[in-house]
Order: sequence, then C-alpha cells, then structure tokens
Amino acid sequence: MALIVQKFGGTSLADPAAREMLAKKVGAARDAGDEIVLVVSAMGRMGDPYATDTLLDLLGEYSGGAGTAGGVGSAGPVVAADAAGGMDGLTSDLLVSCGEVISACVIAALLNSMGIGAVPMTAHSAGIAASGPFGDAAPAAIDPARLRAVLAAGKVPVVTGFQGVDAVGDILTLGRGGSDTSAVAIGAALGADFVDIYKDVPGVAKADPRLVKGVPFMHFLDYDSMFRLANHGARVLHDKSALLAKASGLRMRVRSTFDEGEGTLIGPASQGAEVPDFLGLATCSGPGNKLRVTAVFSAAAGAKGVVLARESVRTIGLDVIELDCDDPSAVAYLCPRETSAVFAQKLFEALN
Repeated sequence: MALIVQKFGGTSLADPAAREMLAKKVGAARDAGDEIVLVVSAMGRMGDPYATDTLLDLLGEYSGGAGTAGGVGSAGPVVAADAAGGMDGLTSDLLVSCGEVISACVIAALLNSMGIGAVPMTAHSAGIAASGPFGDAAPAAIDPARLRAVLAAGKVPVVTGFQGVDAVGDILTLGRGGSDTSAVAIGAALGADFVDIYKDVPGVAKADPRLVKGVPFMHFLDYDSMFRLANHGARVLHDKSALLAKASGLRMRVRSTFDEGEGTLIGPASQGAEVPDFLGLATCSGPGNKLRVTAVFSAAAGAKGVVLARESVRTIGLDVIELDCDDPSAVAYLCPRETSAVFAQKLFEALN
C-alpha cells in the first residue's frame, strides 16, 4: 500500500467528463489499496467561469478600487499593486483562492456521490502555512495532523492547491502553477511515496507538442533538469515544485488524466538514467506578439550545445533575436508568433 498525493490541474477539472476521469483515477488507486490525498487547481482556463484569470477580471474594471491600505501581512501593510490592474495583493490573492475552494468542494461532492468518502479542505483547515509576498509565496511549515485524521477515517482529503496561510491568517498564493508546489509540500509533510501531477499530456515532452510535431515524451528527468526546463518557461510543471521535491527526496510523476500511461518520473540523477545532452525546448510568451524559445542543454554539454544552437539558427534563417540568458547551458531567442511553430520545429530537429 502506497501513500500518493494526486494533483489535478485546470484542464482535468474543466468539464463533467474530465472530472469523471479524475474520479476513476482516485477509485482505481484506492481499489489497489493506496491512500490518496487530492490537490486541486481552479477549474478550466481563461473564460471558464471559475478559472483564475476569469476571477481576476472581476476586479480588472475597478483599477485601484481594492485600495492600498489592505491588510497587514508578515511584511507590514500591503501597499504594492500587482499585475491584475492596481489591486493590492491581499485582495487579489483572496479572490483567486476562491477558484481552488470551488474545485475542492465540487470534487469532494463528486467522490462522495460515488461512494468514495471525501472531505474538502482549504489551506487553513489542512494546516498549510506560507510565507513571502502576495502572489508569489512559498509553502512554510505544514501541520499534517488534520490530513492524517481524514486519511485514518478512510476518506480522501481534497485540498485546495496554490495557497497557504501566513502568520496573521491572510491567504497567500504561490504563483501560477503553484498547485504543483502545494502537492509536493503536502507529500513531503506526509512522507508520501509519490506525488502524481495529472495534466492533459502524457508526461514531460522535449518541446511543446502544440508547436513541434512528433516530439517525444521523456520517461525520466532528474530534479535539476526539470527545474531548468520549467524555469525557462516549460509550463508542464511549476519550477518551485522540482526544487522542493529535490530537497525532500520525493519522487514525482507527470501523468495524463486521460490515459493509463506511467508518464515521466522525476527523481534523483542517481537513479541511473543518463542525462541527455539536449534537454529540450522551453517556450513562453515574450513581449508584444512574440514567443521566447529557449534551447536547454545539460550542464556537461552546455557550451557545445549553445554553439550548435547558434549555428542551427543561422542555417534556419528566420527573423529571430538572441536574448541575454543567465544560464550558460541554454540559449534563448525571441521569435514572431506567426513563424514560431516553423522556427521551433526546425530548431528542435537540428538539436535533437
């Protein structure tokens, strides 16, 4: 019997069919004798009723309307505006935390309706402390007593991801993708055997499958390689979660909600899997209508890989700009979105 923390992202919660798949994963694990703790994100993406960006839009039309007096957190009075349009961090963090609360309640109700006892839990009731700035905090000490009590009663805790509570009781969020980090922090506190991060893809790919055709998914990544890919923009996993998993020695698996594959195992390099020279392409939005494309190499192959990437880019001949990159084993480019798929495909083929 294993203790597994299962984290489900927004696309795994977006509609009834996806939520049914989630419930089947929970049921199958329990039938196998495993104890399960669920961590959930907000449902869906921008435009869906309870998604994080949709909730922030409710305040967007009241620029400055949240005020700057705010509350008093660990760093003193809240005075800094955030990217949501002039609101203070106290207000925006409290608002967006509602998305995960809704998910926890809906999933707990679904599981209970199927005869799987489940208890929805907020960061407060699950004992998750956090510290740091609003919008980009980090988990602090976790008191797992309530979680263990729910498990001991034979039920599934369904915990709100992305959030914690500071020393004065304010809600802090952990940054976009922070539910991954919530799941790892809970797993470390409970001594879990695995943290399974469920997505709409079957693992960690060497590039964004929406940009690069036929890109392979990896069976294994060491913690540092996963962190570097995520830190350069690969959105499959929150970068902080890889560092936290490394610190605690906790094994993670990135898996699909929609198939039965094993996914990508993330663990210590000492597991024996050789780190490839070319880790992959990480992509994220750049300024204007542009995409940032970063070729990431292992530390051992970094200098050689960067030279190869630069030579390949010259051969490709598309209009891109090389950017400053503080990682000596990576090279980043800014590419117009209209040619980004062609550029990423050609660069990947040259490097892989």
